[in-house]
Amino acid sequence: MTAASALPRQERFDLDPEPVPFTIRASQKVHGGLALGAALVAVGFAASASTSPTGVLRWIAAGAFAVLALVCARALTVGDMLVADEVGIRLRIGHDWIGTRWEDIDQVTVLKRRHPLDDGRIAVHLHDPGPILGAMPSSTRKTTDANRRLTGSSLAVPFGLTARPSNGEVVQALHMLADARCPVREQL
Repeated sequence: MTAASALPRQERFDLDPEPVPFTIRASQKVHGGLALGAALVAVGFAASASTSPTGVLRWIAAGAFAVLALVCARALTVGDMLVADEVGIRLRIGHDWIGTRWEDIDQVTVLKRRHPLDDGRIAVHLHDPGPILGAMPSSTRKTTDANRRLTGSSLAVPFGLTARPSNGEVVQALHMLADARCPVREQL
């Protein structure tokens, strides 16, 4: 007889495992490849530039690709964009984190990806968004207003080619974490 078999049956098998936090992170491979490619193209344009009229256009193109390389390199340093756990959901919009408990959420809507180049979206609809949205800085409020116009919810995060979810089954993972405190629906 082993120590594990001596335990009562309910202690040997954990039928309700702890829910695993769900995250959405920026894709390191995509952003790294874009940053490297844009930097190489910028160097190529800069190396062939001169002071002639077409050379000036090459300097402008080199500058534009250098800016693209910097934007993609900055995306490499960005951590999580969304974290959902037993307590609630936290979204990063710009440099600010916005968090809410599951009890304060009216519903979570998930638009799944339809094909590899399509982006999905997780939209968080609050019972009363006023206090949370009112406490945000103006720069973040501009982003949430644009989110509301585009998606119908101020708190929305895309996932797809440039942002990867920690679990491929987005609806099921969020449903397990919400634990009947708010509905998680798939938008068709």
